Amino acid sequence: MIDASNPNYSETLSLIDELKSLLEKLEKNVLFQVPQGVSDEFISTKNSFLNWVEEVEFTIENYKK
Repeated sequence: MIDASNPNYSETLSLIDELKSLLEKLEKNVLFQVPQGVSDEFISTKNSFLNWVEEVEFTIENYKK
């Protein structure tokens, strides 16, 4: 069960920023180390994932207020 009695929004938002940064670094490495078809699929999947992450971020930002 999730304990939501003491949410730490700042930590979650910080982790989201860290996640975005790590995904950008990973993308740079993938682009130079794997075939284009695989890297294209990675970018597409990464973008879909980041859209979802940004929805979470938006929800938290607005919920904090």
